[in-house]
Amino acid sequence: MVGDEVIRRELVAILAILACGLVPDRLCGAGPARLRASLRSNLFNRADASRIERGYYEQLLDAGRRLDDLADLPALRGRSRPGGVGSARVDSAPLVVRVDDLREVVLKREDAVTKGGVHWQTNAQGMRDRPYAIAKPAGTFRIAMVGDSIGAGWGVNVEERFESILERAWDARSRRRGGPAIEIVNCAVPGHSPGQRWYHFLQVGWPMRPDLVICEATEADIGWDERRLRYLLARGQAWDSPLYREVLAAARVEPHWNPERYKRVLQPRHDEILAGVYRTMVADCQARGVPIVWMLIPRVGRPSDPAGHSRLVAQARSAGFSRVVDVTDAYDGLDPAGLAVEPDDFHPNAVGHARLAGRLDELLAALPELGLLRGPGRERSDLPVADATRPGPGPGRTGHRVIGQAIPWAFRGAEPR
Repeated sequence: MVGDEVIRRELVAILAILACGLVPDRLCGAGPARLRASLRSNLFNRADASRIERGYYEQLLDAGRRLDDLADLPALRGRSRPGGVGSARVDSAPLVVRVDDLREVVLKREDAVTKGGVHWQTNAQGMRDRPYAIAKPAGTFRIAMVGDSIGAGWGVNVEERFESILERAWDARSRRRGGPAIEIVNCAVPGHSPGQRWYHFLQVGWPMRPDLVICEATEADIGWDERRLRYLLARGQAWDSPLYREVLAAARVEPHWNPERYKRVLQPRHDEILAGVYRTMVADCQARGVPIVWMLIPRVGRPSDPAGHSRLVAQARSAGFSRVVDVTDAYDGLDPAGLAVEPDDFHPNAVGHARLAGRLDELLAALPELGLLRGPGRERSDLPVADATRPGPGPGRTGHRVIGQAIPWAFRGAEPR
C-alpha cells in the first residue's frame, strides 16, 4: 500500500510538471516560469555534456579551415548542434585529441599524418615542430610563439611556414656573428581562441623557459573567446580561469545556463573579454621578466575592417605588450590566388608565408634582443620581401611598422634560465 501511494504521488507530480509546461509564461507566474527555464537549461546542458564526452568539437566559426579536417571527417561538415554551430567528432582523429579543460582539443604528442599532401608531425610536447629539449641548452636564446592555424602552418609543410623560416635565418645570422643559437618553439594550435592559446602555452610553453614570447593574432580573434565561452561555461569550465574571471563577474553570469543565454549576455562584451585575455598574457610575462610581443598578421583574401582593426590594435597597446607589430597590409595589391593554399581559403601558401617572414624579419629586428644579433649597423634582411612598387597600406591600416614602447628587459640569450 505504501508503494502504491508513492507511485500515485510521483504520477501527480509528473502530471503537474507537464501541465505547467503547457501554460504560457504570462499566465503561470514568475515561480513556475523560473522552474521551467531551469529544467530546460539543465536538460540541454546534460545533453551537451554528453556530446562533448563522445568527442564532438565545434568547427572554427571563421569560414575556412577546421579541426575536423585534421580529424579526417568531411562527412560531418553539414551537421549542426543546438546553438546553430556545426560540429565534428574527433575521437578517431589521427592528430588531435580531446582534453577535459579550457583548451577542448590539442595536437597529439609524437604523432604524424599526411593531409592533402602536407605532412603534419608533432614532437614530445605536442607541438607541430621539430624536437626540442625541455631544458634550454646553454648559449641559446629561445623564443616561444603562441598562435592559431596560420601560426601552425595550415596547408604548408612545417619548413615552409614563416616561423620556421625566421628560426633558420635568425639562427644562422646569430651564429655567423658569434652570438647564441636561436630557437623558436611553436605552441600554435589550430582552432584555439586567444584565451585557449594562452592556457595551452601555460602548459607547454613556460616549462621550456623562453627568453621572448611572440603572440600571433589576426582580426578573426575579435569575438573568438566569447564564442568559445558560450559552450565552455555550459559545460562547467572556464569559471575560475584568470583569463575570464573579471568579465564573468561583471556580467553576472551564472552556472547552468544554456549557450544561447550566455551568448546574449557575453556577446556585447566580446571586446572586454579579449582585453582581459591580453592583460593576463602581459601580467604572466611581466611576472617572469620575459618580454611579450604582439603581432597582427593578415588572412589571405580577407579585407580588413578599419574599425575592428583599430580597436584590436588599441587593445593590444592598452594591455601593455612589450611591442605591437602590425603587418596586416602584407598582401595588399597582390592576387590572393597566388597566396592562398587553395581557392577561398585565408591560409597562406608557401609564397604567402615567405612574404610574411621577410616583412617580420625587417620589423622584429627593431627589438633590442634581436637587434643585438645583427651587430652594429643594420644589415638588410636576406629573406624575401614584397616588391618596392607595391601599393601602400589601405584605409584604416597602420602599415608595416612597430608600435609601442621599447622592451625594458635586458638581453639574456646566453644565460640558462
